[in-house]
Amino acid sequence: MKKILFLILIINSFNSNAQKKSLTKTEAPKTDHGYTIGQIDKNYGAFVNFHSDTMNKDFPMLVFLPNGYKESKKEFPVIYSLHGYNNAKLTEDGLRAMMLPETGCQEAANEYQVIIVCPLVGNHYYIDSPIYKERKFATLIGVELVRFVEQRYRAIKDRKYRILQGFSMGGYGAVSLLCRYPETFSTALSRGGALFQQALIDDLNWDDASLESLGDFFENPKIYHQHSIVNLLNKIKERTDVAIVLEVGREDFLYTGNQKVNEKLKTCKFPFIFAEYPGGHVWSKNALHSMLVHLQYFVKTKN
Repeated sequence: MKKILFLILIINSFNSNAQKKSLTKTEAPKTDHGYTIGQIDKNYGAFVNFHSDTMNKDFPMLVFLPNGYKESKKEFPVIYSLHGYNNAKLTEDGLRAMMLPETGCQEAANEYQVIIVCPLVGNHYYIDSPIYKERKFATLIGVELVRFVEQRYRAIKDRKYRILQGFSMGGYGAVSLLCRYPETFSTALSRGGALFQQALIDDLNWDDASLESLGDFFENPKIYHQHSIVNLLNKIKERTDVAIVLEVGREDFLYTGNQKVNEKLKTCKFPFIFAEYPGGHVWSKNALHSMLVHLQYFVKTKN
């Protein structure tokens, strides 16, 4: 009888410890510079390898087509969705680990009746590097990707319906590419954009992605100024046929830089929206939805 009681006590103790371990094993989801990284879903979005003739290199891309695309002959607006700084490998799995169903891309494509194109191109700030001449990431997005998409999909071939959208480094990409290619695109949407490199360098000592394209800031301050959003906006400040949306969280470490760009936008003739939200530097389906809601003020895509 004593042996039986002893065994029961051991089993109960084991079960109790197992339950405690299972509770403590509930880990927070993995994150990568604002992205939630999780289990990939190969049925979410259509994977395409996009080849750059300029750089003679392939880049992975996900495309989300709106419902009704296959059944109709209609042409659709295109959202060129530019990612932020990340540690993902340039592979299908690397891209899918970032673009989870929780990002809401397919739902957004359906609701707003747009094609959403999500390339993964590395951490180069979407710049044609003046230092490393072989790195032409502005040309990649602003010329090659647009041509590829419009040859392969039923996209509206009109600058009004080509929209740039980006998070973090991709926010810089969206706004800078609008400044560089205003005859190609009409609108840039930025969420938590890394728009003010001077603040990143001086305040945070964080310059990894900039180094990939512009070299060392202290050796090349003029180059950094030339590629700053505040300076690039001078290219389009007199236009009235472009638009910019800046969204940023009040706890985002990039908040101050976004405020500075907002002040510059007030001197431009084109319409813009500057919106603040609670929270920090996070990409989510709510961020994408908010940006596409703001887009409707300038380019109506939703029926």
